[in-house]
Amino acid sequence: MFRRVFQSVGKLTAGLASVQLAATGIALTDKELSKKPEWYQHAVRSLEDAIKDLSKKGFIESKEKLAQAEDVLQRVLDVNNVEILWRYARVLTEKAELSHCEHEKKELLHEAKKYIKKALDIEPATGIAGIHKWAGIILTKLGEFDKKCDDEGVKKHLKKATELDQEDAFAHFLYGAQLYKMKEYKEAAEALKKAESIRQGFSPANKYYLGLALKELGKKEEAIQALKESMATPAKFAFEGVAKSKAKMVLMNKFKLTEDEITIKDY
Repeated sequence: MFRRVFQSVGKLTAGLASVQLAATGIALTDKELSKKPEWYQHAVRSLEDAIKDLSKKGFIESKEKLAQAEDVLQRVLDVNNVEILWRYARVLTEKAELSHCEHEKKELLHEAKKYIKKALDIEPATGIAGIHKWAGIILTKLGEFDKKCDDEGVKKHLKKATELDQEDAFAHFLYGAQLYKMKEYKEAAEALKKAESIRQGFSPANKYYLGLALKELGKKEEAIQALKESMATPAKFAFEGVAKSKAKMVLMNKFKLTEDEITIKDY
């Protein structure tokens, strides 16, 4: 197994020692790494684990995992590496989502915005999907506090994220949800259907927004089916549980269905 952590020159502090990262990045086999001092091995593996966790398409709801990633990334922030910067912004954003203190949430999100801007400033010409995905999320979250969201900015970043990583179902979902918010219902439905085509049934939230978009397009039966499927899809994240509850409310309040009617029966 070969490790390539990131392409930059810098230092990773590990206790009182430090690892000088080569210009070509860390590229070590397990055998080569085992020959290094224990503190060196720990430093490399910690950074490797943090980058791996923060490269996942979904979300992180473990405070412990976020704290570990934050600790590791803080040690290499001065490297000013684009891959480190946007992942650090992600950590701050997900910490904000888990915080129960409104003041702390806002502070974390503003800090995240600062680091995502730094990442955008040095983004390579080829583009990085993660930067734009999390830039869109950060702007959305800050908009909830300010009561005035930069909707066009969010839309631009999320669209770019879907173009740079066409296989990220969550990016397509976020883009579709933003289009729905902006009342671009046809485009929203297309984006949300695209997310389903990438990974069917991956999120009840995607089905929920698809149902809402179809409802606005006058496609009643399709909307009802999507909302029912939202209720039947297991939730992996907190926001998905909220979406399932909202789907039920729409079916009962807007479509006037009974509790029995909204249940998908086993064959």
